[in-house]
Amino acid sequence: MMRLNVDQLTPGLTLGKPVYNLNGVLLLCAGEVLSAKHLQIFKAWGIRDLDVVDEEGSETVAPDAPVPPELAAAVEREITRRFRRSDPGDPVISLLRQLVTRRLTVQLLTAARQRARVGR
Repeated sequence: MMRLNVDQLTPGLTLGKPVYNLNGVLLLCAGEVLSAKHLQIFKAWGIRDLDVVDEEGSETVAPDAPVPPELAAAVEREITRRFRRSDPGDPVISLLRQLVTRRLTVQLLTAARQRARVGR
């Protein structure tokens, strides 16, 4: 299972966990296949992140998957932007930066893989 930003989702993905609005009302059950209409509804309700699964029901991309150089450069630019005001010498910041880099890389790889599947 992978948590992705709603902007990274594409129709055809399978929802890994149920989605509720801010009032606790169920919007969509786990296991449902996402449509373009679902994505519009989630954005309208302010839903930012969703859990999705691949065909086998597992994490969509392995954390140690090969990363294309252009994606690695994009991740590094985004990490630099996000951590621009932090102290790079702080060990906690260093660890947090590593974790965020890994998560963002996996999210972008997953989104690229899902776009490739839908485009087939």
